[in-house]
Amino acid sequence: MGAKCSVPPQHLRRRKYDQPDARFLAPETRRAGQSPVPLSNCSSSRAPHYADGTIFWSCLPSAHTASEEFTIPAAGSHLRWRLAWSLCDCMDDSASLYLECCNPDQEKLPHSGGGPLHTKFTLGVIKPGSGGGGIARHASSSPIKVEMNLSHCFSKEESNWGIQEIISADEAEDFVDPKTGMISCFLRLVLVSSVPACLRVCGSDQVSAELISEEPRIILFEDFLSRDDCEALIRLAAPDLQRSRVATGTETPSRTSHGTFLTGRKETEPVVLRVEEKIAQCLKRSEVLRFKAGYRKPLIKSEALQVVRYQKGEFYNEHYDNKAGNASHRAATFMIYLSDVAAGGATYFPRSSGRPGMSSEDTSGMRNSPSHDMTFKGKFWHGSNRSPPGLRIYPKQGRAVLFWSRLTTGSEDMASIHAAEAITEGEKWIMTRWMREIE
Repeated sequence: MGAKCSVPPQHLRRRKYDQPDARFLAPETRRAGQSPVPLSNCSSSRAPHYADGTIFWSCLPSAHTASEEFTIPAAGSHLRWRLAWSLCDCMDDSASLYLECCNPDQEKLPHSGGGPLHTKFTLGVIKPGSGGGGIARHASSSPIKVEMNLSHCFSKEESNWGIQEIISADEAEDFVDPKTGMISCFLRLVLVSSVPACLRVCGSDQVSAELISEEPRIILFEDFLSRDDCEALIRLAAPDLQRSRVATGTETPSRTSHGTFLTGRKETEPVVLRVEEKIAQCLKRSEVLRFKAGYRKPLIKSEALQVVRYQKGEFYNEHYDNKAGNASHRAATFMIYLSDVAAGGATYFPRSSGRPGMSSEDTSGMRNSPSHDMTFKGKFWHGSNRSPPGLRIYPKQGRAVLFWSRLTTGSEDMASIHAAEAITEGEKWIMTRWMREIE
């Protein structure tokens, strides 16, 4: 870290370019991190306000200051948060913005599940007059806003996380509202996870697990299968592919993929046995079955593993995994992406309560670009102002998702309706295991 301020913090002003010590903070020097100074020293400021899934807070840029404590609907009423603006905590002539959890060690938090308080959120500052996504009030070479997508496990020892050096003295003038003298900050907290960030699934294997939607309940597992296992499963299934059918057993124009069940001798192949064991071990984890104050019913195998291939232009329209009136047969679905996809092919849950959308600036100019889907290839969610609401999970080789189609009452979860969006380039391979609950 650089030198600390040797004089009391002053208003961040744009320095004259001819001054020998003028410094320009390049965007790549901004970094995520914990505040190196106690935020308890920050003076209390005005309360933030909540609108359209975003927390907005205005603060004076000339002081160490923090907002009043607040709650976030997505995180529940038990958790208390605040935003903090810190001057010169990392480098001279710059300011940092942090999110602090005021009670990360509180017991029996509904979302923590006894594990770490794992969150994904976005912090940033925005120019006056830009309206969160419009054109700035005045022309400048600096962006309309500065933001960063962050991920952190809040704890008593690491109760804050944010963007260090979010604004330099050279940039500050563009972001200070001349009418109020304030800088506008914003927070979009996506979700507080009830699943530990890492589960021991089978032997020494470590798999990243995260709750990404409450309605329907969806858990995402990164790097669940190795590349070798994914490719071995594709080779095993490829010779026996047939036109896919819907739950009633008929071919329809709403589902245009090809697939096969791994039955007979294929069930005894080493790679299939490894996958079966890994799924079974994963489903035994109490963290996976934990739900609110209790647990979901244990899940067991309902049908043989199915491998499905989608080629360019192929899709599966919105559907439920169960036959109408029979929610018990396929109470939950465990799906593994066996391949990367060049473009398209997301699994779309239109009624999901999961991730909030990215702003239009995040995707402007990319939507019609061939590299648009590559931009989000490593991410599991995306939904800008230009796309419908809900949750999209993008294919990534080895990634897996577990979602429930049945409510704890035994009826169909109407939020579990989902679709396999059309492939626009390349092809997609998935493996699916349907499960029923032990009554």
